[in-house]
Amino acid sequence: MNALVLRPESLAADAVTAGNGSTAAARHALAGAALRAHPDFPAVRDAAVANLVQLFRGDYLLGRLLLEEGRYITIQTILSLAACQQAEERSSWLTLGRLQTRLAGSELASRNRIEALVAILERYGYLERRKAEEDMRITLLLPTARLWGADAVLMEALAGPVARFGDAVPQGSAHRGLLARARQAGQPHTEDAGLAAEAAPAAFDPQTPAWSSRDLAIAGAGHRSWHRAVAPELDAYFALRARHAELQGIASRDGGYLTLLLLLLEAGHSASAHVSLPFELLSSHTGVSRTHARLLIEQAEACGFIRLHARGGRDIEVCDRLHEAMDTWFADLMAFILAVD
Repeated sequence: MNALVLRPESLAADAVTAGNGSTAAARHALAGAALRAHPDFPAVRDAAVANLVQLFRGDYLLGRLLLEEGRYITIQTILSLAACQQAEERSSWLTLGRLQTRLAGSELASRNRIEALVAILERYGYLERRKAEEDMRITLLLPTARLWGADAVLMEALAGPVARFGDAVPQGSAHRGLLARARQAGQPHTEDAGLAAEAAPAAFDPQTPAWSSRDLAIAGAGHRSWHRAVAPELDAYFALRARHAELQGIASRDGGYLTLLLLLLEAGHSASAHVSLPFELLSSHTGVSRTHARLLIEQAEACGFIRLHARGGRDIEVCDRLHEAMDTWFADLMAFILAVD
């Protein structure tokens, strides 16, 4: 079987310049500001946070792969290039060299880091290397059904809550297609998943993440169409993420983004701004050491997101600055998802 995916379109992602990406990112940010003013935004945000925590809490491998910023950007680039490559056009083939060239200049994904991540993905069955039938001298990188499925479930966790905006907010065809595939696969993280999680927070089991109940091969069926739609906007998507520099600084460390999500979730369940998230518990949820968990909390405090009132994370005040930053981030992200056509 030919290792390449036949596509009649050109690889649009390579044609987008950094300047155009910044302009598009600003456009999405304006749409995000409007989305944040929507009366349903708080419920949509809370549902998205609950979905993401349920997916990643306790799943150390996927948390490191899909939540750490540098690895996430690399994986999104892999999937985008794989979705758009053409068998008859060698310049579009997904190879290690092409992946490194596509991400050249990124502070979050150096050439050596990309090569190391490719080796990890291959080791755990998320990526395969295969000789191109058209030229046996060339080794192609092929995302497996497991990687397509993992990314699909992640997108479903966001797309389901976003659908709550309904007809009042225009939805792109790619977003509608993502929801349709999720429903066909019988995925549990629909619009109501976040509310169910809020109603029963004790049901969360740190050692049984939601991934364990999903067939990732089925979840990933048809997910290439999402990445073909995202490809022309990939640089804009990365530029949009870079606009949230303080959040990205924490998310670029293992366990960082999940720590912020856990703080938001605990604050939502608390009657006050004070929550208890001991370093030992944070370590168990994120799969990092207790020392690393402490450093993440200290970094969040240095950013003005929280204040520590007791040792060991037993009394943490979640500040308005964190709510403001995360609201802006989720609004921008949701506006981007809705705009993909």
